[in-house]
Amino acid sequence: MEGPDTYLIRPNYQHKFKPAVVKECIRETVKARLSEVQYDPDEVSELTRTLADCVKNKVKNLGFHRYKFVVQVTIGEQRGQGVKMSSRCLWDADTDNYAEDVFMNESLFCAVAVFGSYFY
Repeated sequence: MEGPDTYLIRPNYQHKFKPAVVKECIRETVKARLSEVQYDPDEVSELTRTLADCVKNKVKNLGFHRYKFVVQVTIGEQRGQGVKMSSRCLWDADTDNYAEDVFMNESLFCAVAVFGSYFY
């Protein structure tokens, strides 16, 4: 990687990962893709993959330079049950962050998390 900013070990403020912006991107994408979808166990694995790819591509287009993204999508059948999820990461608290959102309709629930890790 060559260029005028190859020495930077911290992102510029305008390029820093912004969880609120990413959360809104997640919310719009998931709502558009899943609002009319019914839970089908045969289709849910492909649906999670395509949804994760779609979210990742939209987040990449938001302009967070020099970030690597990990997108985690979980879809389950809505039956009134409770679900607890957790994750752990080892990262730099000054530059790295995450955003998450949960979507539910009558048939399914979907939890999406996007982790942004700055690399130099």
